Amino acid sequence: MGTKKALLEHFGYKAEILHFDPNDKSGTHTVETVWDVSPVVEAARILADEPPGKDFRHAAFIPEYVMDQAFREGWFNDPKKWKDWANNPENAAFRTWKGRL
Repeated sequence: MGTKKALLEHFGYKAEILHFDPNDKSGTHTVETVWDVSPVVEAARILADEPPGKDFRHAAFIPEYVMDQAFREGWFNDPKKWKDWANNPENAAFRTWKGRL
């Protein structure tokens, strides 16, 4: 019959979707988490248009899913990993200051 989907949770900008095959007797399933980060990207774009301060520069917004990933992978307290994340071109949309950290 094929894979089915069921919405487990939808709260704010996060949705959790259960993927399962009703004919699979092993009970195997997958939970997919989908984030809408467009408000975070828009806030970063707006702040990036402002001139940076002399003493303090806001460098980036960090989406919640990245915080979760940092906790799970054990690099939440590692400043070098955060710099690597912020300087990665794939995360440029979250940057509010384009300089190198």
